[in-house]
Amino acid sequence: MKPNILLAGATGYIGKNLVPEIKSEANLYTLSKYPKEQDLKDVTWLKKDIFNYSDVLEAMENMNIAIFYLDPTKHSAKLTKASARDMNLLAADNFGRAAAKRKINKIIYISGGRFDKETIERLAAYGTPVEKTETTVPRPHVAVELQVSKYDDVRSALSMQQPLKLTLEQLVTYYFKWLNETNGTLLHTKVEQSKYIIYLKDEHKPLLVMNKEITDNDLITLRIIGGRLMNEKVRKQGKLEFRQLSGRQTVMVHLYDYIPKLVWPIYYMLQSPFQSLMMRGFEIECRIRHFNSRIQSGEDIKYTK
Repeated sequence: MKPNILLAGATGYIGKNLVPEIKSEANLYTLSKYPKEQDLKDVTWLKKDIFNYSDVLEAMENMNIAIFYLDPTKHSAKLTKASARDMNLLAADNFGRAAAKRKINKIIYISGGRFDKETIERLAAYGTPVEKTETTVPRPHVAVELQVSKYDDVRSALSMQQPLKLTLEQLVTYYFKWLNETNGTLLHTKVEQSKYIIYLKDEHKPLLVMNKEITDNDLITLRIIGGRLMNEKVRKQGKLEFRQLSGRQTVMVHLYDYIPKLVWPIYYMLQSPFQSLMMRGFEIECRIRHFNSRIQSGEDIKYTK
């Protein structure tokens, strides 16, 4: 019986070189947010987003082997506010998590990226064996901010220090507490069981209402379910995800599937920079809190970025 192989990055190098070599020996599948069946007809295309953990988990079902290759310049969203390194970390963490859940036999990593060592570490972090190819395939290391997209969707990703002694759930609570208490954010927050509410002055006129879900071990998703900044005309609503990277004192905060209610130029010029500023401010807060916790625990260290 032929093995089922999932390919990440089937357009480009893998599509042109690897697929013709193995198509007779395996059932080939690839995941893409924007499938291009006409470009590669020897592969079954799965309409899945490699940066969405639930999508990758579904794509991995019944697979035996997974091959990982990521080009950060490929389509992700109309607006992507993230470094190439963070995008790579996010995709690799999804791949490693899902492979372990689906009991994939092994992951094959196509070498040649600037982040090879870190990527292999992330792919293997959940226990699936990882093999690195001897052949290297160079790729760009610059994330493209604006791209042509079917939707006016937004993605942002930022890795940050997880403060000492804070669990992931405590970190999520701390983020909303920080928004509420920090001068300059202009925002107030309220938590009602699993609902997180963000407002300016009147809590009865919220900007956003989000519902908390535990998506996976050390992965919490806040789904937008209401508020003046929610676009009610779209079916798929935005999600703000907090995940702890296994084996590291690092948290990745990831916004995806968000289609702004504001017209695009206003969102791009006003709301998007404000969102980025808030997240950067919290990232600095986490570094300072982590540093202070280490000092309090007796370490003799000096603060550096």
